[in-house]
Amino acid sequence: MKLRFAALAVVAVLTSAASAQDPAPLPAPDADGWISLFNGKDLSGWKGNTDIWRVVDGYIQGKIDKIGYNTFLVSDHKFPDFVLEAKFILPKGGNSGIQYRSAVTDPAKFVVGGYQADIGGGYWGILYEERGRGILVKPVKEVEATIKADDWNQYVITAQGTKVKHVVNGVTTVDFDDMDEKKRAADGVLALQYHAPGNFEIRFKDLRIKLLKK
Repeated sequence: MKLRFAALAVVAVLTSAASAQDPAPLPAPDADGWISLFNGKDLSGWKGNTDIWRVVDGYIQGKIDKIGYNTFLVSDHKFPDFVLEAKFILPKGGNSGIQYRSAVTDPAKFVVGGYQADIGGGYWGILYEERGRGILVKPVKEVEATIKADDWNQYVITAQGTKVKHVVNGVTTVDFDDMDEKKRAADGVLALQYHAPGNFEIRFKDLRIKLLKK
């Protein structure tokens, strides 16, 4: 009998631990199918280095004096086909991006690899594969004139099947069909990048996603 109770206790502990690791469910979609990914108050639904990431005045701020590697604020959920909208400000230079269909390669340091919608001077809107193939689609010059350094810019990212599309401030910067069967990704996490060596600020807000049927 004691052995039976001990076994049941172990099962209960393991079940409790597994449940504690399960991500909280996503908010319900609105009438148009949009799901909010940021509540404007805290980093619920995301994991990252809290020395870098915090919520300030209703937006997500990434900022630190120095960091030796690229690190990310990572979503709790994976997404396959979707439209993602986000607003961003990169006030004083720096380098950032929005990862999608990506994978965590170092959980302790919140390091991520995969598709990246780039944010940064000379690279606005490009498709870059972090820790992978590098630049997959080069910059579109027209987008540079639309970028506001001290006001909100908008990113719209669409991933459906093998095709991905980036639109920055209304300018299409990427319309790409990834035909590499071995290296392309069909789903993965979202993540916000903070790029080494640091000493800059990046802001994000109004992150929302609409899931698409395959």
